[in-house]
Amino acid sequence: MVAKEKVLILEARYEAELLKRRMREVLDEFPLELQFKSVLVKPNLLGPWSGESGIVTHHLAVKALVDVLGEKGARVQVGDNPGVRGYGRAEAVSKATGIGEAVGDAWVNITRSPVSIPISSRFIQRTSISSQVLDCDVLISMPKFKTHVGTIITGAIKNSFGFLVGGEKARMHAVASRFRDFGELMVDIYQLRIPDLIIMDAVTALEGNGPSCEDVRDLGKLLASRNGIALDTVMACMMGIPPDKVPMLTTAVERGLGPASLEDIEVKGSLERIEGFKKPSTVPRMTWTAPFQRLIFALVSRHALRADPKRCTACRTCEKGCPVGAIKVDEVPHFDTGKCINCYCCYELCPEHAISLNPFIRFAQR
Repeated sequence: MVAKEKVLILEARYEAELLKRRMREVLDEFPLELQFKSVLVKPNLLGPWSGESGIVTHHLAVKALVDVLGEKGARVQVGDNPGVRGYGRAEAVSKATGIGEAVGDAWVNITRSPVSIPISSRFIQRTSISSQVLDCDVLISMPKFKTHVGTIITGAIKNSFGFLVGGEKARMHAVASRFRDFGELMVDIYQLRIPDLIIMDAVTALEGNGPSCEDVRDLGKLLASRNGIALDTVMACMMGIPPDKVPMLTTAVERGLGPASLEDIEVKGSLERIEGFKKPSTVPRMTWTAPFQRLIFALVSRHALRADPKRCTACRTCEKGCPVGAIKVDEVPHFDTGKCINCYCCYELCPEHAISLNPFIRFAQR
């Protein structure tokens, strides 16, 4: 009999000592050889938001893990490649999120050490990632419990997108602009270095049109597993999203990277579907109404995004992050609908939440 992949669900709050106890429990459940080992902790640091936003992995959760790893004799580094922009963004994000101050000398700007490597993918032949991802003895991924308008969920698989340095993220959106293609490409990247352990911050969750909206929900959980596909499957089920409708998960299952359903997972802890959880507006494209939804999306997608002039500060983050050069900022962003590939990078990266989806998309879903 094949052993089931295990997912641990623990009750948690953003309290330093409680989080340290929970991290010890995780490492007891999933033991790793840590003494004298180099460990890279890779949180989700999408952009310059605080932990309370629900958008990034909370700095207290990261600090708790770093402290416990230190107790076990590990040599720890913490790093991520935020957003789709250049090298300077990482330091700004480390300050805004509180990660840099929280972990001190463990923080490293991994954007400064790119290495070009081959990748097994039908979309590209090579890519550039941070060398620390390959060089560390142990890789621990710390994703956030979130939705995503482009990939349905943001979890273990999607967190590995942060392996990529700078403009590589923009290139990925351009070469795999179709919904299912992008999900497949995320698995290609995940396989560059599969994490040894995943610990998901679900003390707060982001619902609705993630990964950078304002719909934060208190869950009070930490999730952990050695297998990212098992963890993402559990998260999707908690959200009320069928795992077999998430392109990243279907691709991963086809490749034998993890279990196909809850029946193949041993869940230790309380697994409950979240009542009234808001799904992203892109979810209708997965249902039996998909042909009709595709028609609707075809009609509105060219005008799917809009900018709120009251919130926009003309910082040009959206313009710099657009992988196809479809945005020009005057006083507010202007979208070239002929170039736009609906990757939602601008929506994802806007620090002021000034870019939103066309309300007709939500109406079409209802």
